[in-house]
Amino acid sequence: MVDAPQTFTTSQFANRLRTLLPDGWFPSPPASGETEQAPVLNAMLQGCGAVFQFAWSLLQYVYPQQRLATATGAMLEIYAQDFFGSELPRDTGETDDAYRARIEAALVPLRFTRPAIEAAIADSWDDSWALVEPRNANDTKGIATAASPAIGGGFGYGTNLEAGYTAEIGDPTLRYGSLLAPFQGFILLKGAPTNAPPDTVCAEIEKTRAGGVVFWISGGMNGLPVGDFGQDIL
Repeated sequence: MVDAPQTFTTSQFANRLRTLLPDGWFPSPPASGETEQAPVLNAMLQGCGAVFQFAWSLLQYVYPQQRLATATGAMLEIYAQDFFGSELPRDTGETDDAYRARIEAALVPLRFTRPAIEAAIADSWDDSWALVEPRNANDTKGIATAASPAIGGGFGYGTNLEAGYTAEIGDPTLRYGSLLAPFQGFILLKGAPTNAPPDTVCAEIEKTRAGGVVFWISGGMNGLPVGDFGQDIL
């Protein structure tokens, strides 16, 4: 990485211009504590030096704007506009560091993996949710009983009664697993309509899922997940 440009003052630019003048035409620049012998010349050179100093300071501002990691202010909005159009505006009161982090995350987003899907749900749904893969035993668990609640992860008929579930039904988060349903997943959203998944969630999943993978989305009833999945994403 190239070092940042050096800072120059108006007087330094004026002195550099003075050294370019032919010898003998004007008095030499005064040493420290001496009186200026060419005040008119010095005034003119100081004026020119001020112009150069302004241009140099502008270059110093522009220099870090070349990279997203060091860009500030309006340049961050320009970066976002170039890459994302109007889809990634700066939030009201958002700092440069926070906005830069969002731009960087959007440039190299998570895609296709389960963590990416989970992040997409978390970003688009404020309430609790669950993601179930039929081929994933960590999601489907195993059937347990009231007598042996730890078997299979503690899920099943007659279990988790302290949460208010009946002995006949057991924990409703129990899901049947299957090795015959690859590339599918079920998303449960607490508080969402059963048959009308939120468009925001569907849009985020659609941007994140891999081609050929189907997600079925359902809301909940009385705060509990239900099994009637109302919409799939193709």
